Amino acid sequence: MSESDEEIQEIEDIGGVGPSKADALREAGYESIEDLKAASQSELADIDGIGNALAARIKADVGGLEVSEETEAEVEEEAPEEVEEAEEVETELRPRGHADKTPDLDDDTARALVQKRREGKPQFNRQDYHKKKRVDPSWRKPRGNLSKQRRGIKGKGDVVEAGYRSPTAARGLHPSGFEEVRVHNTDDLEGVDPDSQAVRIASGVGARKRERIEDVCEDREIRVLNPTYIEVEVEEEA
Repeated sequence: MSESDEEIQEIEDIGGVGPSKADALREAGYESIEDLKAASQSELADIDGIGNALAARIKADVGGLEVSEETEAEVEEEAPEEVEEAEEVETELRPRGHADKTPDLDDDTARALVQKRREGKPQFNRQDYHKKKRVDPSWRKPRGNLSKQRRGIKGKGDVVEAGYRSPTAARGLHPSGFEEVRVHNTDDLEGVDPDSQAVRIASGVGARKRERIEDVCEDREIRVLNPTYIEVEVEEEA
């Protein structure tokens, strides 16, 4: 709170005014409290070492504060400009290239592929892989005279056998029906038949090289089995 006029007898009694500030005021010609009362806030602010904030405090303590004047300590915040809300655009992720392309299959291969999908194949896991974290689930032939999986006891996991083999006509084909070709660069695309073969880009291929491969595949209408997904704007139906 500001001190009353009766309490302020000397310039040093004003809050924030020490000996050095008092000397600056006196050198500027303000010898007494009455001189400070008669001065304007802007005149006091022009004195070296005083500034607008301290000038406002002096005027508040001695009386005659100019409320309309802006101080360094209390700067009126400007009202933020109204930002027009951008219209929301609906987008979705879509694969690059010919992701919906299907191969031209003869009747026998098409039937074999349907049979392969229908019958499926069990997940062959290593014996007792779930008992210890260090045991990898990848398949290993069960051994041991007491092995329940080797003996074919129900619920102990399927064992790899010839009966689980895929139909001959669909053997080695991707579920889409394409023959899968792994590529590492654009040179590997030479000789790929877009009607019966699809490519899978190797996992070690970098982003730039992958983009070049996908561009060539798109030009040659070759399907990429593991394409890059890009965000596209959804067109509104009329």
